[in-house]
Amino acid sequence: MITKKFRMLVVCLAVALLFSTSAGAAPLTSNSTTLPMASSTGAFGTNEVIEGYSPLTGLPFEGEYRPVLVQLSNTHGARRLWNLCEADIVYETDLFGATHTRYTAVYHDSHPTQVCAVRSARLHHVELRQEWDCPIVYWGAQTIEGTNVYTYLGELGVDPQFSYNGNPVGKWTNSVARALLARESGLGGPDNVSANLQEMVATAWPTNEDGTPYEPKVHAFRFSDTPTRGTDTAVEIDIKYSEHYHASYTYNEEDRVYERWYCGEEQYDGLQTDVRIVASNVIVQFCDTSYFNGDASRPVVNTIGGGVMDAFIDGRHIRGTWERNTVNDRTVFLDMNGEEITLLPGKTFIQMVPSSFPGSDQALSYTHADGTVENVDIGYEVPEAQIDVADESELETMGDAEG
Repeated sequence: MITKKFRMLVVCLAVALLFSTSAGAAPLTSNSTTLPMASSTGAFGTNEVIEGYSPLTGLPFEGEYRPVLVQLSNTHGARRLWNLCEADIVYETDLFGATHTRYTAVYHDSHPTQVCAVRSARLHHVELRQEWDCPIVYWGAQTIEGTNVYTYLGELGVDPQFSYNGNPVGKWTNSVARALLARESGLGGPDNVSANLQEMVATAWPTNEDGTPYEPKVHAFRFSDTPTRGTDTAVEIDIKYSEHYHASYTYNEEDRVYERWYCGEEQYDGLQTDVRIVASNVIVQFCDTSYFNGDASRPVVNTIGGGVMDAFIDGRHIRGTWERNTVNDRTVFLDMNGEEITLLPGKTFIQMVPSSFPGSDQALSYTHADGTVENVDIGYEVPEAQIDVADESELETMGDAEG
């Protein structure tokens, strides 16, 4: 574990390293107690897309590049989400005071006809949409002044064609896509909205002024059957946001995947009920997080700039950094030497974790092959996020207005 004394000693160094524009520093060994080396903050460009393979999973794929983001619930009653197992990339992000989370799932290789339960968007979800340059499916959004999602979409110049919103304000919906969102009978609201992604892509895909289909900029990761190799083993991963929002993973060496658990229970798909939720790659992305006017329901997650990340690939741990230059750039995950990491082909979970957890200084730990547990923090002091208002009853009334 990184001690508080150590973190105090390196706080100034940490800031300099994370945002340095210098390159060519000597390599560092990747481990849980060494501050990672930052690379240049210059543009990284795009990775090569190998013909016949998916840029999101590195698996065999033939077809057009059509990623779609979907906002999905993570409340206790919606834990078995429909066709979550078909998502290529899944983000788990803060929703309320670092104690409640929500998923943003990216679907590309497969566009299921039923994805459920669709919920609302926050500011940082809009920034993920900018990164992927594609439609986002959601049911309503936060509209309070200062964290108004629709205002932010307008400021970013987003065309309403990309807003697949089932409960819109004003112009902020693609009407064709909206008709393909429906509440499923037999499921309790508000976690009962299903999206037909197959039809959305076929009939509601955004077009250019000349009527041709919009082509998003390709967001490709690096993949190989011999991915970036960490120096220490990681057979279990534990990410605890709070008692009721607690993700964990166990490594399946035979299949080379991490099997996902939630709050101590094995996680399965809600529609394909015999399919286990797994990830070939798990990335913990530490993000500075604040709460607008001290209100826990109004998270402001910093997805721009850079910070510390921990990647878990093929049963091993890699400490490094993440960098994203502007809201329209892709996030790049780097190893200790400033090189973009190479993932194992398959699905990826990205756990976006506040750099400072209110009331806690440990959110991440992992277990080595010998059974020893490593507690991880980011290596330097971050002021605790201020929360003055934390009325959890608001979460029960968001179904109709904001989702």
